[in-house]
Amino acid sequence: MKDKLIKILRNENITIPGLLLLLVLLAYGLLIPWMGFYWDDWPFAWFLKFFGPSEFIEAFRPFRPLLGPIFMATTSIFGGHPLVWQILGLVMRFLLALEVWWLLRKVWPTRQSSALWVVLLFTVYPAYGQQWVALTHVNQELIPLLFLLSSFIFTVKILRHTNAPKYFTALAILLQALGLFSTEYFFGLEILRFFFIIVIFAETGADKKELLKKSLLRWLPYLTVWILNAIWTYAYYHSTAYNSYDISIFSSSTLSPLALINEFINTLSLSGFTSWLGTFNFFASVDGSATQAAALGIFLVTALLVYFVMHANYDMPITNPESSFGKWTVIIGLIAIFAGRLPSWAAGLPLKIEFDYDRFFISIMLGASLFIVGLADLTLREGRAKLILLSVLIGMSTAYQFSVANTFRRDWANQRDFFWQLSWRLPALKEDTVLLTYELPLKYVSDFQLTAPLNWMYAPDLKDRDLPHVLMYLKTRFSPSELRADKPLALTYRTVKFSGNTSNSVVIYKEADGCLRVLDPVYGTAETVPGASFYLIEAIPLSDPGLILTDAPPPVMDEVLFGNEPSHGWCFTYAKAEIARQKGDWEKVARLYREAQKAELNPGLPVEYLPFIEAFALTGDTDMAIKLTERTIKAQEILCPALETLWERVSQTQGPSADANALLQAECKP
Repeated sequence: MKDKLIKILRNENITIPGLLLLLVLLAYGLLIPWMGFYWDDWPFAWFLKFFGPSEFIEAFRPFRPLLGPIFMATTSIFGGHPLVWQILGLVMRFLLALEVWWLLRKVWPTRQSSALWVVLLFTVYPAYGQQWVALTHVNQELIPLLFLLSSFIFTVKILRHTNAPKYFTALAILLQALGLFSTEYFFGLEILRFFFIIVIFAETGADKKELLKKSLLRWLPYLTVWILNAIWTYAYYHSTAYNSYDISIFSSSTLSPLALINEFINTLSLSGFTSWLGTFNFFASVDGSATQAAALGIFLVTALLVYFVMHANYDMPITNPESSFGKWTVIIGLIAIFAGRLPSWAAGLPLKIEFDYDRFFISIMLGASLFIVGLADLTLREGRAKLILLSVLIGMSTAYQFSVANTFRRDWANQRDFFWQLSWRLPALKEDTVLLTYELPLKYVSDFQLTAPLNWMYAPDLKDRDLPHVLMYLKTRFSPSELRADKPLALTYRTVKFSGNTSNSVVIYKEADGCLRVLDPVYGTAETVPGASFYLIEAIPLSDPGLILTDAPPPVMDEVLFGNEPSHGWCFTYAKAEIARQKGDWEKVARLYREAQKAELNPGLPVEYLPFIEAFALTGDTDMAIKLTERTIKAQEILCPALETLWERVSQTQGPSADANALLQAECKP
């Protein structure tokens, strides 16, 4: 039985693709039925829906003009369903893993097991955590990387087979151009081809001078394309047509010795060590969560399976145990790490293992995987310690990626919840209305990106390129001096534009555990958001709830994007109460609270009692108003100023309440 199992495990044409597919599914695929759109996925899907695939040509012209055709081609074929793109993301990661496997085992044919270690680590590299931003990254990075790796493969085929068809060179150059000209992400990785050529030619035992000369001559056609790509990129990025990041690579601050040393240390530390070691933090403390339990199971399954597959391969004798594989992979890995960092460094963008800067690790992950395997090869050689260490590292990385996937799942649920609450509280908006907020409790999407689903909801029949609504983060789009009334807002987002005014604004606010709120100068003042950002406080006087069309029917919500309407819990009641308060229907506000109590629904945050306190006070149920006031103070005393203002408003129509004043004086500290 053991012999049969080992025989199956050694059938690499079945075992290795199966193992890679399993890694991809465990790391990235288990939760994709509950995934959606994130980051730039939203605007791209919106452009596709309202203007068609050809819109990407013009949309990318100021940024990456040769990337637009890729978006146009793929969206024409696959459409805009989020699940389809999540599946495509899995397919692309699997294909990339197969490409790297084929490439490395042909570059190092005597070190099959070591090459496979690189492939396995590459497949689950933990620093790159944006697999699920699928519509964006399948087109923007994964397809160009597939082209470039395919180009490397054809080059290696030419070197390994003297009778290879001549058109292989043309194909290699074409694929190289597709990989480099469509996006700048992989510009630096072309240097890998040169070192792969050296590794292959070094097998002949030629002296160093002859080896270098021969390798350069073979690399020359690709070097020519690379230089042309560099010239084109530099010229385009400095032309009037370009409108994106500033190139800072030639600035004195970037090229200073201290800055270069710091960049070297930071890049190597993050990509070569911290990225791998950080995976262990997930199990630093046991919290008993379902996510951690599932991740532990994934770790055990992956680590054990990798161990048994690789152990079967280790039983086979190594053809050349004294080969320089470890030295070569450490050197090439280091070069690939810094070559992969080059484009984002040139743009002056930081390298961080956090969203959304972790996207820059996609061009680093092959180099980091080569580096760590080379380091293990040099220090541990071929033995059980290396086998266990790398199996554990791959298992931890797979489990870590699953845990990251779960944060995307939760964020998609939070996005849907936010938009449903928005539809309840803001049934419709007057045209040219700006939604302002400091920040929303959403991790993987922000202001301009949220403008796409906002208009999907409120302008489902949009035909022209004038946006009727826009959502803006105050912390990102405004300086303190700009937060004033009657300031014109003229915004261009790719191929559409918005014209508005700060005086046509609605300020919204949402805490992670609370309901969506509309802030305003009367009921939603700074006192109701204690501890909020200065930006939000300064924006409140601009908020005009009159821009909300409260009598309009609610927007029709696309079920694919926003899901089915959630059950009408507390936040639905709160939204309807705020609308009733906006209309001055205090009887309805009080009635809504009583209905919520019968349904055993209660506020998530103490501030959500405020409209009901005022409603009960104004409709004659002072005892209930005082009871809720006391409950609010005990839960969050910092709301005392808001409660004092509320009761002062009540006293203007109902007269002072001695009981309320006594409560406030007794419970609210001066």
